Amino acid sequence: MPIRRHTHVQDFAPLLADICRQWAFVAVCLGVALLMSAGCKRDAAADALETDANGYVCLHCGAKFYTDTATTLGPICPKCKDQTLRDVVGYVCAKDHHVTIRSRREDPNGPPKCDLCGAPVQDAMIKPHAKDLIAWGAVKVSP
Repeated sequence: MPIRRHTHVQDFAPLLADICRQWAFVAVCLGVALLMSAGCKRDAAADALETDANGYVCLHCGAKFYTDTATTLGPICPKCKDQTLRDVVGYVCAKDHHVTIRSRREDPNGPPKCDLCGAPVQDAMIKPHAKDLIAWGAVKVSP
């Protein structure tokens, strides 16, 4: 007597449930891998805020200073002792990649423009690094 097989949907339910669980597991693993790979990319905004120095300019005498990141200077200029010392920011020119450094606020030079080519740079703000501050003419000070 031949064996008769029944092909009811109910007979495949455990098998289909098992396949769905396996695919769900694979989908979750792929999602986690995708999120992890996206998290490994460097963020341009974070890079612009990372620096190895703090820069300053005196609005009274024009002296330029920098310190390491653990040290900050107050509003009193180490050179002229006036209370017009301001922290600085850098602007990267899209044309020549030159870093122009200006006072963060109260800049007497007006809107920032590239020191080399004169192009507007107000949308390219960064925290300047020690090498940029040295090239700008800043002197390292320790309080």
